[in-house]
Amino acid sequence: MSETPASHSGSRSRIIGIRVLLVVGVLLTVVSILSTYVKREALDPDRFRQTSQELIANPAIQQQVAATLVDAFNNNVDVSAELQSKLPENLQGLAGPLAGISSGLVDQLAGELVTRPRVQQAFVEISSVSQAAFVNVLHGDTRALETSNGNVVLDLRPLVLRLGDRFGFVDNLASKVPQDSARITILKSDDLKTAQKVTHWLEQIANFVWILALACFVAAIWLAHGRRRQEVRALGIGFVAVGILVLLARFLAGKYVVNHLVATDGVKPAVSDAWNILTDSLAAAGWVALVFGILVAVGAWLVGPGQRASAARTLVAPVMERAEVAWGSFVVGMLVLIWILPIQMFRTTAILVVAGAIGFFVLRRQVEFESEAPAVVAPPAPVEVESEQP
Repeated sequence: MSETPASHSGSRSRIIGIRVLLVVGVLLTVVSILSTYVKREALDPDRFRQTSQELIANPAIQQQVAATLVDAFNNNVDVSAELQSKLPENLQGLAGPLAGISSGLVDQLAGELVTRPRVQQAFVEISSVSQAAFVNVLHGDTRALETSNGNVVLDLRPLVLRLGDRFGFVDNLASKVPQDSARITILKSDDLKTAQKVTHWLEQIANFVWILALACFVAAIWLAHGRRRQEVRALGIGFVAVGILVLLARFLAGKYVVNHLVATDGVKPAVSDAWNILTDSLAAAGWVALVFGILVAVGAWLVGPGQRASAARTLVAPVMERAEVAWGSFVVGMLVLIWILPIQMFRTTAILVVAGAIGFFVLRRQVEFESEAPAVVAPPAPVEVESEQP
């Protein structure tokens, strides 16, 4: 019986609705990844402390922090004058040459200073204080900005004082180094309102937007009567697109930050490394989405009617027929996959395990069905009998 125009229209509308649900789910997944990244990386104090430790352990960032300390020290301390005041009158003429020698010593001591565990811990504490002020500002409390011209800053002055303490000839160093002598601006006051609005919305949706995305995917698969495999394959492709979009956005944003917002070429390596460290969890989420999408798409292909897919199912049939071996292999494979992938949230692991178990169950049931199906024996070819010619 041919399909009536009404039924054809209904089927077409249903397919369009399914694809709309999948597209909305993909977009909500991207928003979920970004909002979760902001909430965990920028707003969570424990996570930020760990990130700060990774930052100060990076050689390029250590070099840039040391250079900042040296600049702040040299710009505020007249080493030649300090030496002249300490030397005897007959040796005061050596103050200038000694100051030149001490200049290289300052660079060396600063480089060594930032590698010391106690100084690195001090950097983490300073960064944590700045991050707490940053979070308070994003939540509307701007009292911490009264001494920084409305900007959120990273104040490295305590490390400058530690560097100066290495030189015993500098008296009353704290009075010579101004409060704003070694500040790195993190957020300018002009960008404050925009950052507050974006943070507010991301915080509000971070906890539930992934549920909406999951609901869209479940609804799309549920509506796909008779073509679920095709829509599961489309879902896998959608997750591949999510992973590519997240990784591409991270790459392009990093390029923009390094090439357009950093004026000095010498600072660019440190900024590039800092960006990679700060966005490491974002990249991890992108890779997880990409691999998950590939697995879903391959799984949808594997249960399909294609000749190669059928041959692959025949190949794994001996393993699938024994439940303990099949599910044992699935558990081992899933553990290896979880160990390899940079998964950072329990819910991601749970979704991966549940989705993998459902797909494996469907595959195993299909293999069992094909193994139990009776083989189709082709009828014998008719035998032609040649008649004798008279």
